[in-house]
Amino acid sequence: MDITDVSNFLANIPPFDQVKPEHMHRFASQISVYYCKAQESVDLSSERLLIVRTGLFTLYSDQQQLLSKLQPGDFYGYQRLLTGLSDHDSLICDEDGLIYWLNADAFVQYRHLYKNIDVFFQRLFGRRLHQYKEQQHSTRFTLKISDIVKPRKIAISPTQNVQQAAMLMTEQRVSSLLIEDNEHLVGILTDRDIRSRVMAQGLAHDTVISQVMTTKPFSIDIHAFLYEAVQQMSQHNIHHLPVTANDKCYGMLSATDVIRSQQDHPVFLIGEIHRQNSIEDLARCSAQIASLALTLGKQQVPAYETGHILTTITDALTQRLIHIAQQQLGPAPCVFSWLAFGSQARMDQSLNSDQDNALLLEKEPTADIERYFSALADIVCQGLDKCGVILCPGNIMASNKQLRLSFNGWTKRFQSWVKSPTPDALLKASIFFDLRVIAGSKSLTNALQQDILMRTTNAPLFSYHLTQNALQRSAPLGLFKHFILEHDGKENRGLDLKKRGLSLITDLVRVYALTAGVTEVNTRKRLQALMSLGVIENKYGANLLDAFDLLAQLRWDKHLHDIAEQQEPTNLLDPATITGLARHQLKDSFAVITAAQASLKYRFCKEM
Repeated sequence: MDITDVSNFLANIPPFDQVKPEHMHRFASQISVYYCKAQESVDLSSERLLIVRTGLFTLYSDQQQLLSKLQPGDFYGYQRLLTGLSDHDSLICDEDGLIYWLNADAFVQYRHLYKNIDVFFQRLFGRRLHQYKEQQHSTRFTLKISDIVKPRKIAISPTQNVQQAAMLMTEQRVSSLLIEDNEHLVGILTDRDIRSRVMAQGLAHDTVISQVMTTKPFSIDIHAFLYEAVQQMSQHNIHHLPVTANDKCYGMLSATDVIRSQQDHPVFLIGEIHRQNSIEDLARCSAQIASLALTLGKQQVPAYETGHILTTITDALTQRLIHIAQQQLGPAPCVFSWLAFGSQARMDQSLNSDQDNALLLEKEPTADIERYFSALADIVCQGLDKCGVILCPGNIMASNKQLRLSFNGWTKRFQSWVKSPTPDALLKASIFFDLRVIAGSKSLTNALQQDILMRTTNAPLFSYHLTQNALQRSAPLGLFKHFILEHDGKENRGLDLKKRGLSLITDLVRVYALTAGVTEVNTRKRLQALMSLGVIENKYGANLLDAFDLLAQLRWDKHLHDIAEQQEPTNLLDPATITGLARHQLKDSFAVITAAQASLKYRFCKEM
């Protein structure tokens, strides 16, 4: 083995580029070299660090699902060295290559000698603490549209006739066509459309497609999750969904595609919800949520994705309850939007989330309009409560008359919060600045959101008071980085992961987003947008994302433990119940929040 060659390689890859030159020769001498032939299985049974020198290797789980590809400079084995736990993975050499092995004693020695090496591997492992393994991305819970829809765009012009469309369907053996005009999606045509709109109506075979196609079809992005497609199909009772990539047509997703790939998918609960016709039946459906959550936990679906799934289920329940209410009450007397605030708006609900909703009305709520929407709101809010989405203790619900307002009513209310902010008013109102439409008019909601952002982007007094509210609470970390525990009123002590963690990040990110005019509502997406706009430095934003994901994962794990023990899920975590590594990462996350709050204060409060 050429020690100089090993030294030169290690000196150019992080984190070993931190090793001082006078230590590098001794460090390199503790490396052993192994040559692998293509298709050879690498022995992973020993506790040691693997460093890929040359070649290409594929890592598989114990279920023989692909985890990742290891290339020169990549590592494996640090998980076991840090925790003592084996992953039971297997590693296959794809291309002839060299592996460097570093024994466990040397790994521990240089971790202690160089703090940067220690931090590097802890963070590398930390990303896996709150992000499940990549093989789960292709499991039944997190299948994406791209996993089952291939780039096969079968399109026809709206100026061609239905006979030509039928011939193309027969030739391509498909049941639907994308209708494009200059590569712009203008409609879809299905075999059912031809039967019901052409043959049943006695139209000629040369009827132009534009006369019988479905215009302005719903569509979904190629990177969306499959359960989101199920939600759209169920909500709108459609069986074909155009798929887009970068706003261009990519292909078509059919109900048959979904069923074929996901026959036992628990998130078909969403489809089941949309088939129910009574509140009692919806309550029976929602009783499956706890068992679904446990299954998601066993599948190691990460917290931010489970939050999306659980929120999608709440959305489906809300939409179906509105449908049931309108079956009883008749059609609405005016256009409306059912709004969600807080965690439902941000799509990060967990198992103990309550309701935060309201109604946005096109017209002023005069007597008849008020009576109708009061009845509708009562049915929906009480129905959600029966389905496990409990009533809001603060009465932030559409059943509250103060939260059933016209467009003008809402704009005036937001105007008062922005133009004449007071700490007490904003403390109660900050939740309203995270809003999303669940049912009804999207354009009405979009107009309201644009009006809000127009007011908040150049309002220093509002930003000052919103920042002051965001700084009301701090992370539970003492002067010497020890945890500050609190009581929950039931003789339990611990860390409130929501109030003293997640909410702090949500609040400070909201300030940046509103002042920068960012339209995203989800906290992670807001952070990503703020980084891409240069409002927040990438390093600073990445640290906040890591802290947010870690806190969300720890809270989700705590909730899973609670329901497994048949207890009510709480956000209070006893740090003694988690590993030493997790406690270290939790302290780092709280330190990130403290630094972020200081930066927020400096940015928005220094001139006031």
